[in-house]
Amino acid sequence: MAYRIAAATSDGKNIDLHFGEIESLSVYEVNETDGSFSFIENRNILREPEKEACESGCSCGSDFAVKVGQAVSDCTYFLVAKIGPKPHRMLQENNVNCIEAPFSLDEAMTKLNQYFVRHKKRESHVF
Repeated sequence: MAYRIAAATSDGKNIDLHFGEIESLSVYEVNETDGSFSFIENRNILREPEKEACESGCSCGSDFAVKVGQAVSDCTYFLVAKIGPKPHRMLQENNVNCIEAPFSLDEAMTKLNQYFVRHKKRESHVF
């Protein structure tokens, strides 16, 4: 079985973008059996900075968080290098599993698939 992961990456090799820096997201399909993953597509996020910046200028405005949430709605996980508490909470409230993972894409995908497989097996044994 396969599932999708969205990643905030500027080079396709590292998860290196903070939430407020995102202009596009890379989407990958992961084979849970062997942990292999393949690139599916890039998804652009239309930015409107004047509406999205909060008082600290971090681009965590609700319009931006909603756009990102919509862009990753078909993904099981969304990986970023760093995210603040407000946008993280907003994504969680919209059922987006956002994880800070400032690692190489290979390392993050391997660790996340191991977690996914273990977690899935535990859920199947709950009565």
